[in-house]
Amino acid sequence: MKQQIILNSFITADLNQVTMPMITVYKNPSDFPGKFVARLFRLQKPTIIAVVKDTLPEIRMTIPRHMVRLPRHQADDPTILETWI
Repeated sequence: MKQQIILNSFITADLNQVTMPMITVYKNPSDFPGKFVARLFRLQKPTIIAVVKDTLPEIRMTIPRHMVRLPRHQADDPTILETWI
């Protein structure tokens, strides 16, 4: 498994160096069973940076307020709940 950097929140992270940052939220992914995970993407490529919490409200509190929520698309992996851009 690829090494991951787990942050407490994206709010305090400097995302200015990330080209078109997106955060995708997962429920119960295989690498963190029973957890909610928000993963940072650069354009459409995943990075090794994530936030892991016990609940969806906790995850949403870690996402910068200027980002906009997009609901899950029916073709998305079933573990994906939403994406923030």
